[in-house]
Amino acid sequence: MSIKFAILGILAERDLHGYELKSSFDEKVGEFWSLNYGQIYSTLDRLEKEELVTHDRHVQDKRPDRKIFSITPQGREELEKWLSTPLNKVRALRDEFFVKLVFMDKSSPVPILELIEKQKVLYLKHMNRLTSRKVALKKKSGSLDDLTTELLIDAGLLHAEAAIKWLGLCELKIRAAFESNPPLRRI
Repeated sequence: MSIKFAILGILAERDLHGYELKSSFDEKVGEFWSLNYGQIYSTLDRLEKEELVTHDRHVQDKRPDRKIFSITPQGREELEKWLSTPLNKVRALRDEFFVKLVFMDKSSPVPILELIEKQKVLYLKHMNRLTSRKVALKKKSGSLDDLTTELLIDAGLLHAEAAIKWLGLCELKIRAAFESNPPLRRI
């Protein structure tokens, strides 16, 4: 997902300053994607240079002026174009765990199987957090924003479930390989 379009999407809803943008981003997709203030402000600077957003300064007593950002007509047009364009490729599976699996010591199954178990626990905790968030969301008003958040939570739950199933498959295949073959040599 592009930070650029996430920020444009948030600003299409209402004008905000950087801190509010971060809060809105976290509320909408924070469970799936972390974003720091530096990323927000550097993206806002680029968006201003591209004339997709603009800002007004709001004077504050005893504090620095606050920049309130708003989307420009050109920014709305670019956001609408992006929203209506389908993805042209499937998202790459880029997971640090895959790289660890490739380079783990293959002389014994124990370290690999321990890592797999730790990953399963991590995904189960993640599913627990998502389920709790979904239950809390269901108690709310049921707005369209809540619906999109619920859909994102559902996607997260399904991805975590698939990861746990894949880890189980890894475990089975690694156990079978070590039972039927001598220890694998370290790559």
